[in-house]
Amino acid sequence: MSAIASTSPSIRSSLLRQIVLGGLMIGTADVIIYHWFVSSVLGGYPLTSVYQYMASGALGESAFAGGIATALLGVLFHFMVSFVVAGVFILSANRISVLRRYPFVGSLLYGFGVFIVMNMIVIPLSAAPPLPAPTTPQLVMNILDHILVVGLPLGIIVQRNANTNN
Repeated sequence: MSAIASTSPSIRSSLLRQIVLGGLMIGTADVIIYHWFVSSVLGGYPLTSVYQYMASGALGESAFAGGIATALLGVLFHFMVSFVVAGVFILSANRISVLRRYPFVGSLLYGFGVFIVMNMIVIPLSAAPPLPAPTTPQLVMNILDHILVVGLPLGIIVQRNANTNN
């Protein structure tokens, strides 16, 4: 029996709410803080190109010729990944008590783990074209983004809901 099927309906509903909230929070915060501010404003990359690059994970180089349609597909992919990332952490915290006891440490480490998985497994195995190696400041910003913008909100959600799922 799956972990979800073995939980009560009220806990399943609570977990689903947490996953949706977490996915929306980290997806939206990442759009505003990293994609728009860091990549577009500070980095000078057009926001459309940032999202086309995300779509290129599935479409390859042709994503860059697709205009706004492939940019919107990139946004969709971004939020899909955000919901999966939130779901993995929140469901893990539901099953692993140490993540509920120390949600901030766990979530910050999880954010770093997401950075590692995305940059060393997911992106290299996708159809996205390789990017030039980041500068040290770019690398630090990308790591901090994953730790603080992806991990930390999930820790806050788990902390706020730790007592309701015990």
